[in-house]
Amino acid sequence: MAKKVTMSDIAAAAGVSQSTVSLVLNGSTSVKIADITKHKVLETAESLGYRNKKVAHALGRPKKVALVINGLSSYDPFIDAINAAREEAWANDYILVTFNYSHDEVLASKIEAEINSGDYAGLVYASSMTRDLEQQRVNTTLPTVLLNCTNESLSDTPSILPADMIGAYKAVSHLTQQGYRRIAMLTGENWMLASQQRSEGYRQALIDADIIPNSDYLAEASWSLKEAHQQTLALFKSAQPPEAIFCGSDYMAMGCYQALAELGLKIPQDVAVVGYDNQQIASESFPALTSVELPYSDMGKLAVESLMALIEKQPLLSSKRKVEGELIIRTSSTK
Repeated sequence: MAKKVTMSDIAAAAGVSQSTVSLVLNGSTSVKIADITKHKVLETAESLGYRNKKVAHALGRPKKVALVINGLSSYDPFIDAINAAREEAWANDYILVTFNYSHDEVLASKIEAEINSGDYAGLVYASSMTRDLEQQRVNTTLPTVLLNCTNESLSDTPSILPADMIGAYKAVSHLTQQGYRRIAMLTGENWMLASQQRSEGYRQALIDADIIPNSDYLAEASWSLKEAHQQTLALFKSAQPPEAIFCGSDYMAMGCYQALAELGLKIPQDVAVVGYDNQQIASESFPALTSVELPYSDMGKLAVESLMALIEKQPLLSSKRKVEGELIIRTSSTK
């Protein structure tokens, strides 16, 4: 680990007293110090790698990084990723400026011009929906990290994604380990990367538990509470209805809860239920819903850490990072 740069180090390198360094770095106006001395102290501190907001601002280093996203719903858990990115940027002396162009092409072009104005050091290009990008709408030559999305044509651009396959595997393994065999899944829209990854995790967990996946137990509910309600009712028209249901989102799990209540079935006594996302509703529902946490906060922090490495021309361990979420076990799935 590199030795922390102290004010004594700066004083020795700049040929001034430690008290002078302290006054300059703390922006004190109690003592008049010549501009040439101030500049020398600031340049020396910067060259030695001293981390201080005042140093960076005084030397005119670019202090902004951009996060661009295309749309957020009124309450979207992806806001956790944005908040974590903002905090990590500020911890590195950068202001994170968030732009949302919401399918407005004119606005997108204005944002692109703003980001390329010279005031920004890098870009986090984000999606609230995990997906493969066909193209990046806002383009720049600045260091760029993709958050919750990927682009195969930009293989050199780092991307941060949730490990959805592993999350689903954890959820379904939790059910198989308790002896459940007939396990259904309510999926999102099949074209979406999150749906594909979670469905694959579901399938692999069944196979590893020596359970042959049954297509009759796989129902597309399109991330909709209403569709989840209807699909759950349909599953119980089967001669062998499921013993447990893995829902691809907590929102769909609420539709599943409603359907099971209509059928007079109790959770978890008659049917176990597991969700995904670990939104606030999971802990507040009755019974409390077992759910896989979406690691948005960790992803937002890692995106900015990766961007800082690119800005400072440091090597990255991997161009594609997948972040695992924890399985939070609650009443809905325990025997």
